[in-house]
Amino acid sequence: MKRHSNRHQLRLITEISITPLLDLVLILLFVFLLAAPLLKADKTMLPPTLQAVAKAVSAPAETLTLVMNHDQSVTLNAAMLARADLPASLKQLAASRPGLGIQVRIHRDLPVQQLVEIMQILETAGIQKTAVTTHADDP
Repeated sequence: MKRHSNRHQLRLITEISITPLLDLVLILLFVFLLAAPLLKADKTMLPPTLQAVAKAVSAPAETLTLVMNHDQSVTLNAAMLARADLPASLKQLAASRPGLGIQVRIHRDLPVQQLVEIMQILETAGIQKTAVTTHADDP
């Protein structure tokens, strides 16, 4: 008489394991709980003091470009300007156009001290909205 073992026979699994399904549900819940505050457009993640500062800072009404070339010549909106006349003309512009923004383009080979001097001139002129970029070639 032969003995038959059930060990080698294939069995049909009729139950579903819930553990991986619960893991997936908990991970999705965690992701949505983290993502929900980020989806609100009017809500910012800044502290209240920085939120007030962010609301106060706005885009300038008008932007001019101040370019300082490698030979330290200065142009304001493509008009050559003597370096000595720069503070007076910037004060006049700031007085006549409130909310004026200046984009400073300085040659990349100039020392940082040149940029610091330009920024001090802008500050004394009363221009607060500035952006700084560098350029490689003379325009």
